[in-house]
Amino acid sequence: MKRFFFLVLILTIAFIIAGCRNHSLRTYTVTFNIQGIGTAPEALTVAEGSKLTAVQTPIPTDIPTDKGFGGWFKDTSCTQPWNYAIDMVTKDITLYAKWRNALPLTPIEPSTPLYTVTFNTRNLTSPLTPITVIKNHTIPVTDIPNPTHRTWNFSSWYKDKNCNAQWNTASNTVTADITLYAKWTPKTLSKQDLWESKKTEGSTNYFRIPALAQTKDGTLIAVTDLRYNHTADIGKFGPNGEWGQASHIHRVDVIIKRSTDNGLTWDSSSTKITNAPDNPVQYGYGDAAIVADRESDNVLIICAHGDTRYGHYKAENANTRLKVVRLRSSDGGGTFTQPEEITTSIYGLNSNWGTLFFGSGKIMQSRRIKKNKYYRIYTAILITDTAGHLFGNAVLCSDDFGETWQVLGDATVSPIPNGNEAKVEELPDGRVLLSSRTVNGRLFNIFTYTNEETASGHWESGQKAQLENERGTNGEICIIQARKIDTKALVYLALQSIPLSSKPHPKGEYEPNIRMNVGIYWGVIEENISLSALADSTKWKKYQVFTGESGYSTMVMQQDHRIGFLYEKYDHVTKVGDMNDVYDICYESLPISTITGDEYEAAFLTE
Repeated sequence: MKRFFFLVLILTIAFIIAGCRNHSLRTYTVTFNIQGIGTAPEALTVAEGSKLTAVQTPIPTDIPTDKGFGGWFKDTSCTQPWNYAIDMVTKDITLYAKWRNALPLTPIEPSTPLYTVTFNTRNLTSPLTPITVIKNHTIPVTDIPNPTHRTWNFSSWYKDKNCNAQWNTASNTVTADITLYAKWTPKTLSKQDLWESKKTEGSTNYFRIPALAQTKDGTLIAVTDLRYNHTADIGKFGPNGEWGQASHIHRVDVIIKRSTDNGLTWDSSSTKITNAPDNPVQYGYGDAAIVADRESDNVLIICAHGDTRYGHYKAENANTRLKVVRLRSSDGGGTFTQPEEITTSIYGLNSNWGTLFFGSGKIMQSRRIKKNKYYRIYTAILITDTAGHLFGNAVLCSDDFGETWQVLGDATVSPIPNGNEAKVEELPDGRVLLSSRTVNGRLFNIFTYTNEETASGHWESGQKAQLENERGTNGEICIIQARKIDTKALVYLALQSIPLSSKPHPKGEYEPNIRMNVGIYWGVIEENISLSALADSTKWKKYQVFTGESGYSTMVMQQDHRIGFLYEKYDHVTKVGDMNDVYDICYESLPISTITGDEYEAAFLTE
């Protein structure tokens, strides 16, 4: 029995040895593809698991004088160099020769290190293919990409992300794997009239109240009121829009245009997304507020609706309250649903609200708070109570992208009781900023959460920022990140758009002043800025966008890191009796450096 087990053991060992011998005899073929230049080395046979050497992978012969050998690579496009230190042959392989225009050097041994050069365009372009460069040699000029962008100028490549040390193609050599950073400077772009009163939609029609949003893929959606026959708001006015008469219900519709190239070009024609009737039963839609979800193709528009002017609410008649409708898109603003009235649900948030409307322009979406599918959205409303007295502003928020709403804070107390049209923004630390229209400046208040989940917290006591001699206008407030041009330090900037001044109105009975010189107030804010510091007028600087009569404005940070600015600009004074001056709706694409007088620039330039 012992002999039997001994025999089995010997046979087992023999089989193991034989298997090892057979394994050690496994070989693979290495083939060289010269990609049409020179003469290829002969193929070689190597044992499985072998590392290649310089002797085994010689330089091709008969190389033309106008070519330089750049090494052996594992792929035909020559982006994956064969690494002699770690790569092993585990199957039949083909190595591909990389060729460049003649280098100012003699051919090198294949074992000479090759380093990878990566090009960082700061996501302004599609990723560029990295290149390999021979150790201690310059990058061939023909191998250095020259990227382009439609709204930015490429300047040069730099060794550091702050673009302090420029790469010198004549003298700088590659001594390790490196990343080069693109330096960009903004192009100067022309302003565009998206809608011209008495021209774009017919000789009798007018435009007012701009709104602007950007979808997740960078599409811009511009919104405005199409006001038929005169410039008055929704509700009862004189036949030519006279304030002092109330005999005609004004028909108004909401229209849009889209841009898919950062505002360089727009739809040639407008899309009407409401349909106010042109018959004896008349009403209108207007003063749109818009938001595009940052993670889906959903777009939400809220607008006023009805046949009653906001200021003509009668406390004894609830039917005179201004209605609220919602329009939604699931394809990035390509199409919208029919207007859906949500009046009851909004007014039901406080039984003391008599009439209200949403502040036109931007509905703000949080950058921090997300519940289920959506980041929280905020909008401000202007309210008159059931007794017909001004209630002021309230801020609404929604965690289901406008399906349902709740009041931020105490619904019975206004954060700005003397406020008018207002906008909402989120401060860097997550607090909520309310900016409301007033004469000669803005009214500010800040909400601090005690519980983000339930949207509970408290408002402070509102304060006024005294900003020039301005009549009082709906504008926009944006918080953006930027970098200081000289130090490259990252900061937060607050941008507030309103007309910078006013002048007496020649028809002054109902319009005492004409809004002038729309622009952007801006200032650096600390992450935990106080309300008093925000309201300090001395901290705000200004940039004038348009010289002349101009009104409402709105803005967004575009995908190309420029500020998209949409505003009302003066066209011409209409005949006596008209409600307002005639406006065109104009779009401009503004670099941050232009707005700040070359003190700050886009933060992405540091990425």
